[in-house]
Amino acid sequence: MNTYVIVLIKTNNFERFFLKCRGLGIAVFHTEITEEGMIIKILESDYKKLHKIWFIQYKKVDVEGVLKVGELVKKNFVFFVALIVGCVLLFLISHVIVDVDVIHSNKEIRDLVTNALKEHGIVKNTWRKSYQEIQEIKESILEEYPLKLEWLEIESKGMKYVVRIEERKINEEETVKDACHIVATKDGIVKQVIYSKGEALYKENDYVRAGDILITGSILKDGEEKSVVCATGSVYAEVWYQVSVHVPLTYTEQTETGKVRWNFKVKNNTVNDFIFKSRVNSYVEELHPLVKLFGTEFQFVRQKEVIEEEKNYTEEEALNKALEEVDSKVSSTLDENEKILYKKVLKKEQNNSTMDVEVFVAVLESIGEQQEFERELSGNDGDTTIN
Repeated sequence: MNTYVIVLIKTNNFERFFLKCRGLGIAVFHTEITEEGMIIKILESDYKKLHKIWFIQYKKVDVEGVLKVGELVKKNFVFFVALIVGCVLLFLISHVIVDVDVIHSNKEIRDLVTNALKEHGIVKNTWRKSYQEIQEIKESILEEYPLKLEWLEIESKGMKYVVRIEERKINEEETVKDACHIVATKDGIVKQVIYSKGEALYKENDYVRAGDILITGSILKDGEEKSVVCATGSVYAEVWYQVSVHVPLTYTEQTETGKVRWNFKVKNNTVNDFIFKSRVNSYVEELHPLVKLFGTEFQFVRQKEVIEEEKNYTEEEALNKALEEVDSKVSSTLDENEKILYKKVLKKEQNNSTMDVEVFVAVLESIGEQQEFERELSGNDGDTTIN
């Protein structure tokens, strides 16, 4: 494969130039007249001979052939390296398993299945097994533990196996509580009572203290206990908290410039660095895990360039920020049917660099807890003693 050089020639006598080329053994394959001069195409091996023609000016403007490919590779070296790395990582992604996730609430069952999988070669950092091999392993494990496992599924997701299990249950008699109350765990004002067994002792807007019986399991009639049940239900009450937060008065605002660069990162116990030198000084990262092998993780990174500027909160902005933090703190402790009712700022103090805020928070919260109790029925109602 020949390599050609495209050269711009400037001279006052082109006929003399071509005669000189013939004399020096320079083969001209193409010519083109432009405003700047004449463009010719010659072999790369003949290019050095042009310096012997003293009456011309010449300049290389392009190359063709193998040299062209070499220049393209050199010019786009980072791209080609990234392409090769990407192909290698793509191969690894499609052929290597880096994690085995066994899903079940019972640790004993998880450990049993994990060990069984290891015996069949399903462990971290191994080559992906074929569909037929996976089916055979599933059947083998189910046959090995017929009294423990009802169903087993091994699903390939990306670079890991997700193993789901259904444990074979042996029916056991459920322990039934005979006598219990729903008791308040906190002080509060009752807002809602929901129950299916027992008898509610408080109604909406009643104040209760921690330890009060909210729903009793002792059923009375005409002042006498007629029967006993295990009370079931929920009591929602307004309860109160005092929350303190500290908000910095300065913050860093980041504005994206629109410039985006990409890179690759290597991360393990000793290394956490980019493969290529970063081309932006200040940026935010978008990390996309590619593969994790033998404790080392490779990540694709998008670096978005940002301009950072230090700014100050106004007093109102700092207070709003504090209330947002209070909401976040309290809400993280609440269940689905619980919520913040209202808030009130008790105190705020501004120091040199922070604002300290104390906030009173009223919360709608479930305060009932089931507690068993001991009682003894008289022999007249035919019930037995409960201890």
